[in-house]
Amino acid sequence: MKSARTVAFLLMLNLGVFAAILAWLVRTQLLPGLAWGEAGTAVMAGASARLSSGGPDSAAAAAARARLGPRAGTNQFHWSQLESEDYKTYISRLRSIGCPDQTIRDIIIADLDKLMAPEIRKAYGRRPELQYWHPEEEEMLNDVNPRELQKREREVDERKRQIIRELVQADVIQERMRSTGKEDYYERRLTFLPEQKRSTVRELLEKYDEAERQVREKDEADGGNMGVADQTELSRLRRQRAAELDQALSPPEKQQYELWASPVANQVRHATYGMNASEQEFLAVYQARKAFEETWGGVQPELLEPAERVRMELARTTMNTQIRSHLGDDRYAEYQRGEDDDYHMLNALVTRFNLPREKAAEVYSYKAVAMGYRSQVQADPQLNPEQREVALKAIADETRGSVRSVLGAKAYSHYIRSGQARWIEE
Repeated sequence: MKSARTVAFLLMLNLGVFAAILAWLVRTQLLPGLAWGEAGTAVMAGASARLSSGGPDSAAAAAARARLGPRAGTNQFHWSQLESEDYKTYISRLRSIGCPDQTIRDIIIADLDKLMAPEIRKAYGRRPELQYWHPEEEEMLNDVNPRELQKREREVDERKRQIIRELVQADVIQERMRSTGKEDYYERRLTFLPEQKRSTVRELLEKYDEAERQVREKDEADGGNMGVADQTELSRLRRQRAAELDQALSPPEKQQYELWASPVANQVRHATYGMNASEQEFLAVYQARKAFEETWGGVQPELLEPAERVRMELARTTMNTQIRSHLGDDRYAEYQRGEDDDYHMLNALVTRFNLPREKAAEVYSYKAVAMGYRSQVQADPQLNPEQREVALKAIADETRGSVRSVLGAKAYSHYIRSGQARWIEE
């Protein structure tokens, strides 16, 4: 049984909610002729009387009811007085009672999710009434096209997004990510822009992301070998996106955008992984790679004439020489390591098995040594085929033993089974 103190607390809490609702009724003239000061006094008088007497029929409570006037049906508050089939009217009424903007966004998003949920359920094609003898898992696995389902979900989400943006000037995807603590990729990378321009750029980028996704999905449906036509279309989309960004951003903003979100900047961040590059080192690599990409970016070497292919490789050599001169030999070696996906996968491996981070770098150093010895053996003209095979086997055996000792038996076994350690045998 609840204590008298607990009952009193709950009663005061309920009266506080009622007082807030009553304030709205007064402001909207649903309780004409009664100032909020008088209403508040009456509510608190009634509350004090009920708390002191333990019942609702004390003289103070009766006086409070008398001051509030007759309990006519039109003076009783219902949530239906706020709700409306017109969202704009609904939002206006919520604001009129002082409802915070964030709460309004949460209410409208939740209501719209519920309203449009049947479309998502219909897209999944689930049975309306599931019985234990129905093979629903197999039906969902075999009878539903996941690409079509994702397409329908994106269409519904885009309609929600447009409605929410119009009603409360918010992005439903941003709101969901914020409420769940998930990373918003574009929000984190576009903070250098004013909020309105940030939304414009975000919509532009997502429009072209969707266009590129459609090209790639078509390519997968055709067998996964992207033809010249699809590659040309991707290049066209990227040029068009760049042109629209030029229109949307000032030159300083465009420069910042490219450092945050351009393909070249993403490539540099990939390559500098694990070397803890400084801003100056990043910019040196970025400028060299950007100059190369401005001429040769998107060019498929296999489509070039032999002379043009030679020019492309000379430009690549020049780029790497510039990067090496900026970084120095030791840091350039770390940069080359970051360009190798094997190093990234080794870091994922040590993370999975809770090993010290430096073990990934140690194993990768064995790769560099093993590959160097292997090249020397293969190029040695004094070795006959049998001698070369024996030497290569000895290198592989020594490398396996060294890697196993660093990773431990369990992580090493996983590394071999995953196919990521092919370099040991090759």
